Amino acid sequence: MIQFTPQERERLRRRAARRPELIASLEQSVKMLMEEDVLAPETGIANWTLYYYCPRCSVHLDHDRHKGKQHRCPQCGTVYTGEPYDSSWWGIVNSQNYTGAVTLGQLYVMTGRKEFAKTAADILLTYAKRYPNYEEHGDIPYNGPGRSGAQTLDEANFQRSLAIAYDMVEETLSKEERDLIRDQMFLPGAAFLMEHRHNQLHNHEVIINSAIATIGLIFGREELVNFALYTPYGMVYQLEHGMLENGMWFEGSFGYHFYALVSFLAYEKFALHTAHSHIRHPNYARMMNVAYDYLQPDGELPLLGDTKLDHFDTCILLYEFTYRELREPRMLAMLHNAYARRRRDSLEALIYGVDELPPCPEIQPESVLCPQPGHSGCAVLRAPGDRYLLFKLDRYGGEHDHYDRLALSYLALGEAVAPDLGTTGYGAVLHYDYFKNTGSHNTVVIGEENQAPANAVLSRFEERDGVTYVEAQCDWTAPYEKLDSFTIAQWDEEAYRTVKMTRRIAWTQDYFAEVFLVEGVPDGRTTDWVMHLSGRRTPAADEAAVACFSQKKPFKYIHDVTRVSGKEAHVHEFTENGVVTRVHSAAFGGETFLGTGLHNPSYKGIQYLIERVNAPRAVFAHVIESGRDGLKIGRAAFEPAEGGVRIEIEDRQGRTRVIEM
Repeated sequence: MIQFTPQERERLRRRAARRPELIASLEQSVKMLMEEDVLAPETGIANWTLYYYCPRCSVHLDHDRHKGKQHRCPQCGTVYTGEPYDSSWWGIVNSQNYTGAVTLGQLYVMTGRKEFAKTAADILLTYAKRYPNYEEHGDIPYNGPGRSGAQTLDEANFQRSLAIAYDMVEETLSKEERDLIRDQMFLPGAAFLMEHRHNQLHNHEVIINSAIATIGLIFGREELVNFALYTPYGMVYQLEHGMLENGMWFEGSFGYHFYALVSFLAYEKFALHTAHSHIRHPNYARMMNVAYDYLQPDGELPLLGDTKLDHFDTCILLYEFTYRELREPRMLAMLHNAYARRRRDSLEALIYGVDELPPCPEIQPESVLCPQPGHSGCAVLRAPGDRYLLFKLDRYGGEHDHYDRLALSYLALGEAVAPDLGTTGYGAVLHYDYFKNTGSHNTVVIGEENQAPANAVLSRFEERDGVTYVEAQCDWTAPYEKLDSFTIAQWDEEAYRTVKMTRRIAWTQDYFAEVFLVEGVPDGRTTDWVMHLSGRRTPAADEAAVACFSQKKPFKYIHDVTRVSGKEAHVHEFTENGVVTRVHSAAFGGETFLGTGLHNPSYKGIQYLIERVNAPRAVFAHVIESGRDGLKIGRAAFEPAEGGVRIEIEDRQGRTRVIEM
């Protein structure tokens, strides 16, 4: 066995003996696999599991292992039949089988009970016998084909998981069984993955490499190990070129930051005791540490890019292994943050964690986190009352990023006031129709079209007189270094080719002001400043209903739209669970629209505030305050100034503050 030494196996058995409730829970999770014949497709018909979503509600369908022809939505109750649901049902069955095989192998290692090894062996042998009949298939966006599943990514997860399970139960197999599994499934599978690995930076290639390397280590195939680890676009190359200077994975999404780490670390756990482990590479520590400074007051991470709800429930467990191996204080702090809301009773903690976590170190997330001027990244601003603002001034990150340069995500007093919505399952209509678009983010949209790829950079960071000033620019007229990662164009180059945007933030202990400047807007194109806010909106007296704001995505999903009649300034009020947020807004000759759009999950609603300008240049200015027991701002006045806006803010005691932006 490669992944556990004899001493580790003995330690795991002692630990497991002290955790009978966990072992019982794991047994229950594989009970169906142990009691029934192996359920696996005869041919390569398994489809993308992310098609298994309700097209109306964008929630995952209930998966019943005994009902492959009926697929029910837990939200609306609709039962779907036919494609793509039947074949994606098989994809989920495959996932349950290979995930279950790993659990069975772990149970065998921890208990020594051979019935667990036998069931894992049955799964391995069933797939090995059928794998030659699994034909190449699949047309999933951004991905190559698969055999066991419909994409190369699925194939890699299938091969790696079964290989990890094989390593744990190999000693119980006969030579004929080992040869069959090796020659009919693993070596052909590795060859298929090598053929379909792309020369790009991507989490897919990390997963593919991890599977090939794991198979290579098991069977002593150095050519597989070298290809997967040491060639261009191998794992070491991905680790060294896929991480940005701030420690973030280049795809611009915490969901995929950790998704890449899942596969990096799956390999490192397996290879830890071999000459091909790289767990001490400094980029692992940097990638694991970076998340701590982005933690929201609720202990979660922002749903940037293609990040789905509850993504971090399992990803946080990665810190068990990395803390055990690297002992970084921020990794320990991440674990303490997680276990403040849950018990430390996971299988990951049992197998890979230290016996007892030491006390949490005396470190706090930075009150102000910014890249260096001239560089890209995200800025995070914090203040009392659990106020948190994330300013997205990073570079475009490819497939799993969204078209949302210079966007904001704002939390206060325990509420996600103006959050990044993340996304839903990729097979759901609303992923591309709604969540991924510029207009469903708190930024500016030109011509109702998605932003073209560009790099935003920090142009100013300064603290003066109790105010933190952060400014960033995104300039589509500047040269753009093309990303070394395949992506499908879902934007309008012409809408942004001549555009330069500048967003300025003035952050105080009680509120923040922001000015958004847009220049070079093409003739005939609108400029929309968009912010969505949680809660109930207080109607204004001067609103008039609008039949439809737009038929383009994502705006076509905004309903109950009203237009606010023009005047010098507006004040909009939103209330969520007792938290009142007021947005003081300058008109500056534009139109103001209000409406209700889709939250995440999409059966919930969120309020939209959209300000529209029809001109080559647009200026938007706002002061935003949140509170529970009365707000402090009495009045905000906005006056155009050279190169920006002069904002005069008067509190309810008559004191004024002038902010030049």
